[in-house]
Amino acid sequence: MVKLSYTDALQRAFLMLKNTQQPLDTARYLLWEMLHWTATQFSLHGHELMSPAQQEQYFAYIKQAQTGCPPQYILGQAWFYGHQFQVNAATLIPRQDSESMIAQILADDVNDQSVLELGTGSGALIITLALKAQWQKIIATDISSSALRVAQNNIDKYQVPVQLRQGDLWAPVRGDKFDVILFNPPYISAQEIQYMDRSVIEYEPHQALFADADGLEFYQRIFADFASFLNPGGRLYLEFGFHQQAQISKLFAKQQADWQLDFFQDLAGQPRFLRIQRKEVK
Repeated sequence: MVKLSYTDALQRAFLMLKNTQQPLDTARYLLWEMLHWTATQFSLHGHELMSPAQQEQYFAYIKQAQTGCPPQYILGQAWFYGHQFQVNAATLIPRQDSESMIAQILADDVNDQSVLELGTGSGALIITLALKAQWQKIIATDISSSALRVAQNNIDKYQVPVQLRQGDLWAPVRGDKFDVILFNPPYISAQEIQYMDRSVIEYEPHQALFADADGLEFYQRIFADFASFLNPGGRLYLEFGFHQQAQISKLFAKQQADWQLDFFQDLAGQPRFLRIQRKEVK
């Protein structure tokens, strides 16, 4: 094995990914995450030689990345809101877009006591809320037992009092009411597949990505029943595709006349999530 410095290894990884038309930033991400380094640490130590074990591990990662596998799945970890969470093929990779919704929930806090996340996946969103605020009741659901195992591992890691329940949408929480409900539902229609990143289509769970009715299936289901699961003054937060605002607004107006619908943008300035509360609540 030819001994390489960290900088040399990174340059070689760039070439390997370029040859397979994969994002070059993946090489840097994998190296820094493997070493637990910052950009400053790399600039200080990049000229030093890698150990044989480091070199072997790093290029094993790069070979996986050449197939298009997202680096978070390669490492089994993803960052969200400053914390690292276990992820695998049973869970979506948490996106920075969702951080905007979490920030809004925390900003809206008016002494909320209970919170529910539907379709929790890795648990990154609900665990973040549990870490950032005090709640008397925290429940997260998912239809996937594999996803719930990942969420439980993350709950155990951060030692937060999140209860997990398995089932489809409202089924696991019949009879319960909450101050806050959040959900990042499947909202991609089959017609959108041609525009999507291949790594998402090939590696992330389709059950958490795609929805019928042109991507609106879960909004139809949520809007029909959410009021019976909210306490007085409660709020519902939903993520959506940046192009779906008009459709969702029209759908909501047909079903829930007594509720106020507010839309919010993500960090890129795109419409990304909504909040629903009774009109008299300001």
